[in-house]
Amino acid sequence: MPSLLSLKPADILWLLLTLAVTATFARLGFWQLDRADQKQQILQSYAIAAEIQVTQITAETAVYTKLAGKLKILPQQLFLDNRIHLGQAGIHVLSAALVDEHRLLLINRGWLPFGPGREHLPAAPVPDPAVELSGQLTPFPQVGMRLGTQPELNPNKWPQLITYADHSVIQQAYRLSLDQPELQLLPLVLQLNANAANGFAGRDWSPVNFGPNKHLAYAWQWFTLALAVLITWLVVNRQGNR
Repeated sequence: MPSLLSLKPADILWLLLTLAVTATFARLGFWQLDRADQKQQILQSYAIAAEIQVTQITAETAVYTKLAGKLKILPQQLFLDNRIHLGQAGIHVLSAALVDEHRLLLINRGWLPFGPGREHLPAAPVPDPAVELSGQLTPFPQVGMRLGTQPELNPNKWPQLITYADHSVIQQAYRLSLDQPELQLLPLVLQLNANAANGFAGRDWSPVNFGPNKHLAYAWQWFTLALAVLITWLVVNRQGNR
């Protein structure tokens, strides 16, 4: 392989390009390692989260906190659209529960499929007004990119189908429906435990879409590509020197 001083301008250009591509692939590999570490920390926080009673919940309660206690379930329900379970499209049933006179909490009770068409919403029986529930607190759910704004909800028509959960829109709908202008919707959603009653399918909750192992596999691929590019440049230049 020739020394750097003996390289032609075109060779130097290819060397710089090779180093840039190698560095980019390596950087992507280290980014995937960081993502794997982040996912591992999230899963650990999810597993060892503290448990509190319903009366202790506040707007500042940490995400993933476990919650247990009796809640007053309301009949006004929301159906969160575009939820996939075992390859089938459906909805998540979001029931509203009063924590006290002025605070409201959404409860994700799991997945239901649509019928033969989308003209009729699935049937989701409402639990008794006061039931013992247990689950884990999560942030408000998000579904892909928001195209436009969430239409205003009809406070007199329930259940209602939504494409994503907009906190302010949902809070206003419940304020009007319950005639409580001071009602506060907590910025959390309780995911009902898989073994809890009054739930539906798809309650094998996880705080991440996929675990750290996939990120480690991606990192290995990027590092392999970086090494392959560098080796290719060395082989080509050695052959050219001969």
